[in-house]
Amino acid sequence: MKRVSVIIPTYNRGNYIGQAIESVFQQTLTDLEVIVVDDGSTDDTYEMLQPYLEKVRYVKTENRGPSHARNVGMRMANGEYISFLDSDDLYYPMKSGLQAQILSAFPDVAMVSSELSGFDDRGFWDEFHLRTYHQSGYRGGGLTYDKIYPEKISLKELGLATPAWPDAFAYFGNIFDTYFQYMVVSTNTMMFRRHLLDSIGFQNELYRLLEEHNFALRITKRYKVAFIDIPTYKIRYHDGQISDVTRGPSRNDGLDIVIEKQRNLLQTSTELGVNDPEYYSTHREMVDRRIAVLCKALAIPLMCKSGGEVESRELFHRCHEFGQSEIWFGVATYLPLPGRKAVVKLYNMLKNLL
Repeated sequence: MKRVSVIIPTYNRGNYIGQAIESVFQQTLTDLEVIVVDDGSTDDTYEMLQPYLEKVRYVKTENRGPSHARNVGMRMANGEYISFLDSDDLYYPMKSGLQAQILSAFPDVAMVSSELSGFDDRGFWDEFHLRTYHQSGYRGGGLTYDKIYPEKISLKELGLATPAWPDAFAYFGNIFDTYFQYMVVSTNTMMFRRHLLDSIGFQNELYRLLEEHNFALRITKRYKVAFIDIPTYKIRYHDGQISDVTRGPSRNDGLDIVIEKQRNLLQTSTELGVNDPEYYSTHREMVDRRIAVLCKALAIPLMCKSGGEVESRELFHRCHEFGQSEIWFGVATYLPLPGRKAVVKLYNMLKNLL
C-alpha cells in the first residue's frame, strides 16, 4: 500500500499534462502513486504521456466526464489517502507530505483541504486565491477561518511550519452547516482517507460540473475535517477550461455552464438538506433560505435563455414556497426574451451599486 494516491483525470490536455505530472514527482513525499485516467482524449495526450508511462498507472476510458474519470481512479487507488489533481493545474512540492502528516497526526479527521494559488500563462498570480475565488463565502458571508472552524493549532506547534509561511495554522471541526450555505472549501486541494469511500460512496457521475463539491459536502456532513491556511495547489486559468463561463463567440455556451453549475448546486442542496428528514427537521429555516437563494440563482440565467422562461417561473414559485417572495421576477418571466434580458441586466446593475 502506498501512502498517497494522486488521481489525475484528463481530457485533451496534452499541452499541460506533463507539467501536472512533474509537479507530483517533485513532491517532498515520495511514498505515492500517480494514476492518470484519460477520459477519451482526442488530442496528443497519449504522445505527451510517453515519457511517464513507466512511472504512472495509466488507463484510457470513453469520454464520460471528470466524475467518472475520478471514480475509475479511486477504484484503482492503493493509497491510504487519496488526492486529486486536474491535468492543467500544479501541486506545490509540500502538498502531499503536509496533508498526509495532518491526517496521520489526527485520526478523527477524515479530509484536509487548504488555500490555493491562482495563475495563468499571461502573468496573473494570486497567492491566496481561495477567498477571492469563493467571494460569496469569505466576503459576502463575512466569514473567516476562525468562524468556520472551531479549533486551530499553529503549524509551528505541530512541527509542520514551512519557511515561506512560518506563522500558518491548521484548523479543525465539523463545518457542514457553514459549507452547506457557502462555498468555503477548495475541493481541488483536498486529501481524504480512502476508506471513506465505503461509507460516502463515489462521485455523482450525472454531474459534469461541481461534482467535487457534492462529494466533499457529503464528507463534511458525516466527518470532522481540517484546513491548512497556506496554498498547496496552483489552479491554472486558460481559455480551454470546462468551467470557463466566457467561452464561445456568443457566450451562449458560457450561459449554459452557469445554468448547469447552479442546477447542480440546487440538486446537491436539495439532496443533503430537504431530502434528509432528520437534518431538515432541525435546520429547516437555514435549509429553506439556502434553497430559495439557489432557486433564484438558477432562475435568473434561465430568464436570459430562449425557452427558459417556464422553468424560471417555476423556480420563482419555489422561492415563494421556501420563504422568499420574488413576485416581480415571476411577472417578468412573461416578457419576451429581450424584455427578460433587460430586467436581468437592470437587476445586476442595481445589485452592483448596492
